[in-house]
Parts: sequence; structure tokens; C-alpha cells
Amino acid sequence: MLNIELDSRLRWLLLVALLVQLVFCITQVGFLHPDQHFQLIEFSSWQLGEPSGATHVWELNSHIRPTLQVYLFSAFTEVCRFCHVDDAYTQLIVLRLLFGLLGFTLFNALGIYYFKTDKRLLFLVLLLINFSWTLPYVRTLFSSEIASSIVFFGAIWLYELKKEKFLYVALTGFLFSLAFYFRFQIAFGLVGFGLWLLFIDRKYNTLFPLAVGFFMGMGLNLFLDFHFYHQLVFTPYDYYRVNITEGKAAEFGTSSFMNYVLLLALVIGTPPLSLFLFYYSLKGALNQYKQPLVFAVVFFIIGHCLVGHKEERFMFPVLNVLPILAGWGLPAFLIYYRQAKKGIRNFLNGILYFSLLLTVIVLVLLPFNPYSQTVEFSRKLTNTFQQSPSTIYCLSRTPFETQSGLPLTFYRRNAPAIDLTKIHNADSTRYFPKNAWLATTYNDAKDNLPLLDSLGFKPQFYSSATLWTVNEFLHSKKVNTIEDIWVLYRKEK
Repeated sequence: MLNIELDSRLRWLLLVALLVQLVFCITQVGFLHPDQHFQLIEFSSWQLGEPSGATHVWELNSHIRPTLQVYLFSAFTEVCRFCHVDDAYTQLIVLRLLFGLLGFTLFNALGIYYFKTDKRLLFLVLLLINFSWTLPYVRTLFSSEIASSIVFFGAIWLYELKKEKFLYVALTGFLFSLAFYFRFQIAFGLVGFGLWLLFIDRKYNTLFPLAVGFFMGMGLNLFLDFHFYHQLVFTPYDYYRVNITEGKAAEFGTSSFMNYVLLLALVIGTPPLSLFLFYYSLKGALNQYKQPLVFAVVFFIIGHCLVGHKEERFMFPVLNVLPILAGWGLPAFLIYYRQAKKGIRNFLNGILYFSLLLTVIVLVLLPFNPYSQTVEFSRKLTNTFQQSPSTIYCLSRTPFETQSGLPLTFYRRNAPAIDLTKIHNADSTRYFPKNAWLATTYNDAKDNLPLLDSLGFKPQFYSSATLWTVNEFLHSKKVNTIEDIWVLYRKEK
């Protein structure tokens, strides 16, 4: 068994990886998808009896959202307030640190568990877990996908370690139930684990404690949902009825399973190396088909491919364990590399160096350019005007709402001193007094930038100066520009 405490290379790798993860946790403000915010954070505000944007989304009245994670966020918020951490942006930094470090610990522990007897493979797998270009960011998300992933794969690891002990197996079943209520679609992974249990593991004496733990978890969630919605509801059934039977999910569009194949081929490592790693992860899955992880991941992916409505985030629950599947295929890749002709080896070396360079670039740029530019801009705006009541004119929409107009109430209540006034035509800026403030996105203002410049509007700060410059270049080439890149102007004449 490998003792990582005695291996300096592993210590340094994990230390650098931890620093990268901490940076991502601190800098990646906001959310990837509105569901992550409205169906969790705004639901929590509604539950606590505070102003909330939850009433603007249809899921609240449909009773299809399980409330376990909502209760966890409410409890987290109350603890923060007890500790006098009232700022919404600071609270979510703490939350990202908790989630990011929990995911970092679990998935690195899984890598060590499965590859502890092979020092070389362990090192490569840990590199992939910690420095694949999307994974440090994905682990920071307080979303149903990541919460379910952490609990689900943690439960599988617990079962592997303690399958002989009744209480631990019951706890595994309980965790499976929590994972299911965090994200109902993890049921595809549960089916995979169940088939592995029946046909590979064949420890049928564990079925009873697993069932006991699972139904205890279901009872807890029924209780939580009842108290949240103030009526007895069975959210898994309501979710299936509304989204599948009534076809609500299909209204958001359907797409080919190839979208998922492409996504999975791009996230293990960094392209183009990721394409090779994806191929060898398939070989690794075939070679290690008796592993519970393989059954769970394969059935999870197949199940999602059969569902018409597809989004990239639906694959997030399995992304962090894909490097482990790739690790099982790496020996075949290394053998091929050693036996390949010199020209092929040089080609592979070129791909490796290019992917490493791209990895470094992405890991450096992402922390300075958060995905959620609207929330990043609202944070800067709040910090700038927190102590000075000001009126800020906003072209088309405010930085405290989504593109579709849903209010980001959780963040807005952090800026009571800011009076936001919408205008719908840039010509209105002709009549603004000197020192007036104007907030807008590049896409809302791009056709009026010469007008704003002629009227004396000068940029004070951007949500991302880099991305604003990129948009200027794209616009000059008549290419579609990036959405939601904000600027604050001040009229200086």
C-alpha cells in the first residue's frame, strides 16, 4: 500500500492542487444555470419568509423540487448569520469553499483508493482529477448535480470499505437516498450499482440493510417536503409526472446523445489529449467492468442518453470520477506509446505539450473571468456603492436579474443603497446630468457605443475587462459576442 505521506511528489501535487481548488472556490462567483440559484437559494429565502425570486419560477407551485438541499442552505445561512457573516457574496464564498474542499477530498481519496498499489498510475490519475480544465470549477458548484455526486460516490466508497458491517451498509443506503433526493436522475447510477450488487458482488445479505437505510432517507425527505410545501407531496412522482408524462422537459428542447459523447470526450484532461484519454477510459471500463464505479457511471450515462432533453450540466455528477476510468485505461495507452513508431510518438508528444499549455492558460484565465459575469458585476457594484446611496441607470435590464428577467433577490437585498432605474433606449442618456451612472452589457450597448462615447460616458469598471476586449474584437469581425459582459459608465461632461 502506497504511503502518500512518504512520497514528496504526491505531497507537492496535492498541495498545488489544493491551492488551485481554493482559488477557484474564492473567485467563481454566481451560478452556472439559473436552476442552481432559483430552485435552491431563492427557495431557501422563500422558506425563511424573506423576499425571494422563487415565486417567479414555475417549479415552486408544481411541487417537483425536493427540498433537502434547500433546508441545508437555510441552515447554512442561519449559521452564517449567527457568526455575523451577513454579506451574500461572502456567504457563498464560504459555501463554495465547503463544497469545493469536500469534493476535492472525496475524489482524490477515491483516486488513492483505487490506484494505491501503482505509484505511477496514481500520480497520473491525481493529475487528471485536479487539473482537468473543468473539474476545479465544477467542484465549486452548489448545485443538485454536485451534491448528488459527492454523496453518491461517497456512498459507493463507504460500501467498498465497510460492506461487512450492517450499520455501515444501512448508512450507505441512507446516503443513496439522499443522493437520489439531491438529484433524481442519479437513479440511473443507482440502477447500475444495484445490477453490480446482484450479479457481480452477490452479497445478498446487504440488500436488507441497504433497503432499511434507503427507506429511512425517503421518510426524512417526505417529512421535509411536507413541511416546505405545507401538504403531503411525493416529489419524485411529481417530477416524473410533470417532466416526462406531461412533457414539460421536452419543451426546453431535445438533442442527440452525441452531445454527451462530445462533452465526455473533452473533459478528461484538456483537448486534444482528452480525446485519447476518453478512448482509453472506454477500454479501462471494459477491463475493469466488475468495479461498482463502472456500472454506476455507464448506466448513468446510458440512461441520460435515452432521455430527450439534454444539458451539459446533467453529466456533472460523473465528471469527477471519469479520471479514474481513464486511469484504468492508461496502462494500455502507455504500452501503445512505447511501442509506437518515432513519428507517432513525436505526434503524441506534441499533443501532450499543447494540452499542457492549454491547461495552464485555462486554469490561469478562469479565476479572473468568472462564468457568471452578471453576479460578478453585481458584486463589484455592491462593494463600490455600499456606503453611498446612488442612482444607477440600467439599459434594458439591471445586474440583479437574469437575461429572462428573473430577479436575483438574494443578491439584491445586499445593495439597499442602490436605486436602479431602467431605461429602454440609449437615446435617453442624452438627458442624463453630469456624473450620472449607467450600467449595461456589451450586447445591449454595442450599437450605441459611439453615442455613449460622444456624450462623455467613460468606463469605470467591467465585469471582466478581458472579455469586454474580446467582445470588441468579435464585434469588429462581425462575429457573435459573449453574453452578459457588463460595464459601469460615468458621464463626465
